[in-house]
Amino acid sequence: MTRKHVGKLMLLALLLCALCVGLSGCIVDPDGQRQSNNDASTWNRYTYTPVPEENTPEPEETPTPDPNQQSWDAPSDGPLEAATPSPTIGAATIPPELVTTETPSPDPNATESTMIKRGDQGERVRNIQESLRRLGYFEGKADGDFGEYTENAVKEFQRMNKLTPDGVVGPSTLARLGSSSAATAAPKATATPKPTATPKPTKRVTATPKATATPKVSNVYLSRGNSGDKVKQMQNRLIALGYLDGKASGRVDGITEAAIIAFQRRNSLDADGVAGPGTLEKLYSSSARKASSAVGVIGVTLKKGDEGDAVRTLQSRLKSLGYLSGTVDGSYGTATEDAVKAFQRANGITADGKAGSGTLSKLFEDDAKSSSSSASGTSSRTTATPVPNTYIRVTKAPDGSYVTLEKGTMGTLVSKLQRALKNAGYFRGTVDGYYGDDTVDAVKRFQRDKGLIQDGKAGPATQRYLYEGDFPNES
Repeated sequence: MTRKHVGKLMLLALLLCALCVGLSGCIVDPDGQRQSNNDASTWNRYTYTPVPEENTPEPEETPTPDPNQQSWDAPSDGPLEAATPSPTIGAATIPPELVTTETPSPDPNATESTMIKRGDQGERVRNIQESLRRLGYFEGKADGDFGEYTENAVKEFQRMNKLTPDGVVGPSTLARLGSSSAATAAPKATATPKPTATPKPTKRVTATPKATATPKVSNVYLSRGNSGDKVKQMQNRLIALGYLDGKASGRVDGITEAAIIAFQRRNSLDADGVAGPGTLEKLYSSSARKASSAVGVIGVTLKKGDEGDAVRTLQSRLKSLGYLSGTVDGSYGTATEDAVKAFQRANGITADGKAGSGTLSKLFEDDAKSSSSSASGTSSRTTATPVPNTYIRVTKAPDGSYVTLEKGTMGTLVSKLQRALKNAGYFRGTVDGYYGDDTVDAVKRFQRDKGLIQDGKAGPATQRYLYEGDFPNES
């Protein structure tokens, strides 16, 4: 039905209403009572005079219906689900062209929380990286950038935890990352153990030290008690060849003397402990043979908690003297500290458990007391002490000549002889001033090496060879 039809219907309805009023001829008294003839004027006031048809105004054109209102000519199919809350007219329905159908969009948070993959960035990626780091799969910086390295770490985690190794962090992977039963990364076994590394002394020996060209060794003799730059230079060369450990002290002590003897023996030289021209020339040459292990430690203080070759050398010496029963492992622990204290007590050194220069020097002396001699309450000096009146004290000659020393003599001249023999590597006993069997044996070995008569007596010829012109003050 068009707007024109609606207008005609409304006009017809108005005409019908006017006709009904005209036919009634009167109206009802407002008070509900019939008016009398005397009240004719009053009645005429209420008489309805109909309006002529031709003067009736045309009704206004019906306005275009609002989209929210029902159409008059459309059948009613019921209200739409998405209609706005405006009043409806009768049972009319909204025109189909005004109905909009919208497809509900998925929740974006659901996609982001269940699928984190390569190319993503943000705080959640950083949290994933931290979780992977805690479990041992991720070693880089947790920068919140899901790159190739993070993806590979996720794949490895998924493989170890029996998940699909696709590198995408979905609900299953997230749940597993936060689980207390998540499998950690497999330990890396590609690192080479430290023991296989070549010892430092071996590496340093390849380069010829400057000492090969600089020192003049024609008239140099370095022995126990000497000190200075030449001694330090010699010690550095012994360290480079592996005979010593530590730092050069610049003084020939018992440790350095033992290293000199070890070098001489390994290089087929006279093992007298004195670094003379022949020993030094061989020492600084490129053909010098290296040591298989260090003889001693110099210039350092070893204490509990230290580790390395120096500690291993210390432990080996303590073990050979019977103070250490544990393993030589290069670790200065409680057992090594107790062994050092026992050695210090037995040898008259302050028992602080630290192996300083004094302790180390005494430790590598030939007369260092062993654990067995300390436990028995005896010492090498005690066992060597002769019965009274069996040794004759010898004094220096008035004319300054050498005094022949032999078994049964005693005094400062014997002590001087023993010390020289010890420095030369022949005497292993205690320098006690008593000419006993150990001194006789040392003199015989020295005489054999020097081509002298091996009678065990230290006569003028033997002493002249031994002292090399350094006549004792007592003679």
